[in-house]
Amino acid sequence: MFLAINELVKEKARFILIVAVIALVSYLTFFLTALAYGLATSYTQGIEKWEATGVVLQKDANDNVARSILTEVDYGKLLDDSTALLGVGNATVEADAKEDVALFGVDQSGRLAPNITEGRAASGAGEVVVSDELQSIGVALGQTLAFKGADTTYKVVGFTDRATFQTASIVYMQLDAWRQTASEIAGMQGMRDNTTVSALVTTGTDTDKFATDTMQWQSISDYAFKLPGYNAQVLTFSTMIGFLIVIASFVLAIFMYILTLQKKSMFGVLKAEGVPNSYIAQSVKAQIVILSVIGMAIGLVFTLITGAALADKVPFMVQPLFFAGIVALFLLCAAIGGIASVWAVTKIDPVEAIG
Repeated sequence: MFLAINELVKEKARFILIVAVIALVSYLTFFLTALAYGLATSYTQGIEKWEATGVVLQKDANDNVARSILTEVDYGKLLDDSTALLGVGNATVEADAKEDVALFGVDQSGRLAPNITEGRAASGAGEVVVSDELQSIGVALGQTLAFKGADTTYKVVGFTDRATFQTASIVYMQLDAWRQTASEIAGMQGMRDNTTVSALVTTGTDTDKFATDTMQWQSISDYAFKLPGYNAQVLTFSTMIGFLIVIASFVLAIFMYILTLQKKSMFGVLKAEGVPNSYIAQSVKAQIVILSVIGMAIGLVFTLITGAALADKVPFMVQPLFFAGIVALFLLCAAIGGIASVWAVTKIDPVEAIG
């Protein structure tokens, strides 16, 4: 350890450059991972709040909840404590700026009702609870909310956190209000059915009863992967980040190996003076760990700073398990480079190395 630290102190410029390379590589990997995870969760945060086992959609909807239409004729005899009605639609909110939102029609006192982080729960058809992300475009408590293409307006009485669906902020309203607004936006008031919903959200294990001529049940995880664009996005980012980690890790390992070989003459002198291979090997290992840990720590700090600065602009979210996996993989590959370095050190001929 003394030899490792002593060399780090005396060769500051060289090791600062190495730490900078490790920091930049780890920063890129950490940031892309957090960005990919944040984007993926922005698709499913709204449905994760259901804490459900599955969802029932119309068979002909092609797994798209926005195209699913169920009426009491379909679900009337299947309602019980393990099911909840849900309406889903899309709209555009106009405040200080325009933003697309997802409309969720729910029973505001039922299982799908959102948790309230500010304000209160909606108590009437003219009141809504919205995602706190809409505060960034000027939506505030007590404000009247209007949707483009709809005549009906609503009062914002509460905010809820982490409420997004397919990256759009969610507006929670009563089912009757959802039917009214959705039909106004679609321009089909005359076709509106007072029992229309988009889906049934289930918590029970008895799923066979939902297999009818008009409906089909699927698990929440299967449904999430079938959201438009979600699967392609997850696979794309996962592949990209996976290759980045593997390539960066091997670059790190090779970097450490070359660094050790550059000190061949110095190790030759040490061996000529009787310093055992084990001591030199421990020094190389300690140096690799110190440089890797410092570089990754700097990369992680810069990632968190960048995430905080871009919090309102990009879907950035830290997953500690993913970061721990990246750190472990980087250290493993650095260790592989270290083992190769140690092997090279043990093979050094003092006379040859000194020249």
